Amino acid sequence: MKKIIIIFLVSLLFTGCSTAKQKTDAELMAEGWVKVSELPSPIDTTKTYKDSDGNEHPCEAGSYSAACSSVSAENLIDYLGRDDVLYIDVRDFNDYAKKHLRNFEVIPYFALIFDAEAGSDETKPQLFGGSVTDPTQTYNESLELLEALFPKDQTIFLMCQSGGRVVQLMRLLEANGWDMSKIYNVGGMGQYTDSVYAPYTTDTAEITLDGTYSFEGLTK
Repeated sequence: MKKIIIIFLVSLLFTGCSTAKQKTDAELMAEGWVKVSELPSPIDTTKTYKDSDGNEHPCEAGSYSAACSSVSAENLIDYLGRDDVLYIDVRDFNDYAKKHLRNFEVIPYFALIFDAEAGSDETKPQLFGGSVTDPTQTYNESLELLEALFPKDQTIFLMCQSGGRVVQLMRLLEANGWDMSKIYNVGGMGQYTDSVYAPYTTDTAEITLDGTYSFEGLTK
């Protein structure tokens, strides 16, 4: 009889565990179970960067170079998997398919977001043309789509191959009114070679994609 009771109690225990509602990180944090590192400001003003002529400058507000970022290949591992961050890779689908960090979704910058001739060249479907600091909308819906892809109310970690495309995108977002205290340039995939990132990396160099990018139903 005792054996039957024990089996019954154990079955109730496991049934309870399997049907319990999974708690969010916020709920677990409130209960003291989960500790999440506080995010630093996007720009580390203790760093410096070099311009194209090799001159060194202090990192300050508006210094969007990956060299000025507070989150990089040195410490991104501490900030992966957060519920309060969107992780976005802005390379094209071909480069992304070959190798990427699993946490990051792909939104191709040059294919979808910006080309200087977009709007004046019908073969250029990108949302914005002109310059990244003074962008012009290709479509009436360009700004609406930009916010759908990069929500204004979210903290966003951006990466590409070396960090250059992210700089352009950050300047374009700034020009369109984004809160840049929420946008991080975490550098390029080429910098994430440390073995600590191996479990988070998809490496499928055998894949080759040839994509065509366009928008449907937009108006000019």
